[in-house]
Amino acid sequence: MPRAKRLMLSVYPWQQPQWQRLLAAAATDRLPHALLLSGPPGIGLAHFAQCLSGSLLCLDATQAGLACGRCKACTLYAAGNHPDTRQLVPEDKGKQIKVDAVRALIDYIHLSSQYGRHKVAVIDPAEAMNRSAANSLLKTLEEPPAGSLLILIAHQPSLLPVTIRSRCQHIKFPAADDEQARNWLQKQSSINRETLDDLLSASRGAPLKALEMAATDMLAQQRTILADLAALKQGRIDPVSTAEKWQGFGIAEVLSCLVVFFAEMSRLLLAPSPSAYKATINKDLQALTNGLDLDRLLRCYDTTLKSYHSVSGPISLNKQGLLEEIIIQWQSHAVGGS
Repeated sequence: MPRAKRLMLSVYPWQQPQWQRLLAAAATDRLPHALLLSGPPGIGLAHFAQCLSGSLLCLDATQAGLACGRCKACTLYAAGNHPDTRQLVPEDKGKQIKVDAVRALIDYIHLSSQYGRHKVAVIDPAEAMNRSAANSLLKTLEEPPAGSLLILIAHQPSLLPVTIRSRCQHIKFPAADDEQARNWLQKQSSINRETLDDLLSASRGAPLKALEMAATDMLAQQRTILADLAALKQGRIDPVSTAEKWQGFGIAEVLSCLVVFFAEMSRLLLAPSPSAYKATINKDLQALTNGLDLDRLLRCYDTTLKSYHSVSGPISLNKQGLLEEIIIQWQSHAVGGS
């Protein structure tokens, strides 16, 4: 007979302040009925929600507030069979969470707890709820059943209606501290220091994103995009073929990369001091800023950020057109600023 999967959940080092805050609230019976966890992708918001859910459902939590991993509740939770918790995600990645799914979750959260403890429901990502779905959640947020906890995860909380945000306790997760991120990453893999700095710079301090990049060719793709920006500035390649090429990298990844690049170049123009990350990629960005106009660069950043938010949402857009617009704007501004 196969051994039961053991639940082993502990928060990441950079999540300790938020964890201690909620642990103290739970210890004094002041945990809110609804939490909004927000922060950039790649810092482990879903993992934090798992840790919190496991802790609240555990029958014998540790002194650190973590799930014990041994009790019946932990065994059920690890197997995905605990009756007092449920997660709501889009049916397909990038699609909307619709009203019927939210109503079903509301019906579930109003049922009595089978273990007589908490009922925990997680919505991830909360910004994927369409307007009707979000509105259907309001009454439950205003009048939550006793012992229930709704956890909303959002990387773009501004896309949520104000009525939703105002009814949740907002827990913000900034990018990870540089040294914490480095130390954690070094324990996870044998990445050399120089590559590690490049990964952290490219991921904007998101360790899980950096780890994902280390296991794929994403860093090489980002270096290709940076080289293409230089070639566009020099007029050596054209926007249409470049947009076609970049689509093969994944539009969300490309736009995220461009947001990082334009933000760092803007910072360098404002204060040409060494970056927090001693990354080789930042030396190339420094060279690329030569002759650029700050106002024009900030407009590129603004356009790219809006496009990134658009493609990260549930609505299908013309990817080729979005990329061409950004590339043409960059080339026009870069060449004009040279």
